[in-house]
Formats: sequence, structure tokens, C-alpha cells
Amino acid sequence: MMNISLYLGFIVATFILLAIPGPNVMMILTKSTREGTSAGLIVMAGMTIAQAVQIIAVVLGLSWVVRTYPDAFEVIQLGGAAYLIYLGISSWLRAGRHDRVVSGSHKHLKVGFFVGLSNPKSLLFMVAFFPQFIDKAYPADPQLTVMGVTYLVMAILIDGLIAVLGGYSRNWLSAPSARFRLDRVSGAVLVCAGLVLAFLH
Repeated sequence: MMNISLYLGFIVATFILLAIPGPNVMMILTKSTREGTSAGLIVMAGMTIAQAVQIIAVVLGLSWVVRTYPDAFEVIQLGGAAYLIYLGISSWLRAGRHDRVVSGSHKHLKVGFFVGLSNPKSLLFMVAFFPQFIDKAYPADPQLTVMGVTYLVMAILIDGLIAVLGGYSRNWLSAPSARFRLDRVSGAVLVCAGLVLAFLH
């Protein structure tokens, strides 16, 4: 059902990429540092629900492409690698800049859900990321399902940890130099990942 080597690679890559600060991570950090750990955890729960919706859409869509247009799947894989490189270059060039964090008077769960759902980068990233770890020797549907569940569980664990630690790291996270270094590291990792995947295909 799964290529174990590819699956382990997926787990490692998912851990690294989920830990890289992005819009969702910054939203959780902002809530937890400003309003407490519980607020960050509730926002995370809303984002998790949104991610589940996105994963279902991605899994169903990619499964259909693999079954209907197997040749087109190669294009999706290469396009996904190119998108990772684009994200990496963008992160490198925008290092140190603080993106505007969406907030409001709604309950934290709703805020987290709508911020997560309205983030097109998350959906596009999954479309680019998941195909890189599919083994064509096995049916695509079970592989995508396992990857989707794995991604969601890891997102819950990592985002939850970020929410808990956010309240204890306010001074460090607010330092411009720390944000700059994180952005540069994130950019370099994404570019390297995209280049490796492009050459593998």
C-alpha cells in the first residue's frame, strides 16, 4: 500500500515544513503570546478543522488526476517542486518583515477556522507537496489518505506545542533579528527541498 522509504521521507519533510513559521504558525504565536496559551490552542483547533477540509479536497482531487490523467501527474510533481522553490525565494527576500495578522472580535475557534480556510498557500502547498511522495507502483488513493491523516496529526502536535511554548518565548520571538534568521533558514530549506525533488523526477 505504501513505500516505507517514501513514507518516512514524508514524515521527516512534513515535520521540517510544519515547523517553519508561516501564516498559521504566526497566528497561533500571536494569540498565545498576547492572550494566553488557551487562546492559541483554540485558534489551532479552528485551523485544524480548516486543514482537514483542505486535505480532503486535495486527496480527492489528486486521486482523480492520477486515475484519469496519469501522464499529467508528472507535470503536477514538477510544478510542485517549482512552487516550493518559489516559496523559499519569497521567504528569503521577505526576511524580517512582519505580515499582518488577521484578528477580530469573533470567538477564537471561528477566527482560526476562517484564517486557515482562507489561506490559499496552505491548499496550494499540499497540492505541491503530497505528490512528491507517491509511489506509482501502488494505488494512489491509500497513499494519499495515509499522508493526509499523518499530516493532520503532525500539524496538531506541532501547532499545539507552538501554542504552549508561545507564551514563554515572547521576548525572543518579537526580536527582529530572530525573525530575520528564521525567514532566511525557512527560505533556504524550501529552495533546497524543491531542487532535490525536481532532480529526483
